[in-house]
Amino acid sequence: MGKSANCIRMLLLLKARGFLTKEELAQLLETNIRNISEYRKELEEAGYRIESTTGKYGGYRLLPNSLFPVVSLRKDELQAVKEAQSYLKSHGDFLLYSEFENACDKLLASTAISSKEKGFYMETKGVHVSKHIKDMIQRMEMARDDHRVISILYKSMHANSFSSVRVHPYELLNDKGSYYCLGYSLKAKDFRKFKFSEERMQDLRILEASFQRDPSFHIKDHIGQMGLMKNEYYKLDLHIYKESALLVSEKPAGYDVVMEWIDENTLHYQAIMEGKIPTMQFLLSLGNHVRILKPAELKKEILKIVQDMAGMYQNENRSVL
Repeated sequence: MGKSANCIRMLLLLKARGFLTKEELAQLLETNIRNISEYRKELEEAGYRIESTTGKYGGYRLLPNSLFPVVSLRKDELQAVKEAQSYLKSHGDFLLYSEFENACDKLLASTAISSKEKGFYMETKGVHVSKHIKDMIQRMEMARDDHRVISILYKSMHANSFSSVRVHPYELLNDKGSYYCLGYSLKAKDFRKFKFSEERMQDLRILEASFQRDPSFHIKDHIGQMGLMKNEYYKLDLHIYKESALLVSEKPAGYDVVMEWIDENTLHYQAIMEGKIPTMQFLLSLGNHVRILKPAELKKEILKIVQDMAGMYQNENRSVL
């Protein structure tokens, strides 16, 4: 992409996404980070007002009073919007679908380009967000936008009872259909993730107290590459057999995946996975179609789980007899 095209693309990104760091812009534009300052200079000479922020996470923001030209969508971009509309409709955990649909209708009505019908996506079953949870999510977002402290009645994974926690809300996260509040806990004196669920969160209130958002905060510092868990990586080295080998080869789990077929029934599989629970779930889902070569600690834990399960069913059979 040429210099002029990159300048226009950078303008579109700043208008659509707000503040972006130089690293993010360079990645999105697929260019050297040193070019970003030059693009900014070109845009300012063209009359656009761009605010600059320095520091570790420094970047640019297009000032809201800048005039902006209307750019038409390409046919493939228009089709992508319609596909996204159909996909999100099939996912019941997307809380703002009706608003998104209205926005799509306005966007599609403004173009003269016709496109083919939307794709068909199977509806996600079992995903349900109750009114109580939706209300708490909306209150959390209001508090986040107004920089207000929230108080939640919460029970962590290993706690026996609910307790009140004051939190500075920073981000709303969605992972596999579940919603989380990423915020600074005044109790833990650190950032924590709080899950919105009937079992863990009983109440959320917005307090009168306000907070100053940490200017050095960056969401990438608090989540992993493929999920919410960070700094809990497992380098898997596996032999996967039979039908499971074929299924995993078609839809690999983890990232930095390396696969090699040893024979028609055996797949040598190497990958990095984040989070102990999803890693253990993946290994256990393969049943007796997997041999764990590494890591040794997970191999021992899986063996212990299998032995406990076998013992439980053996005891059950004895009681029946």
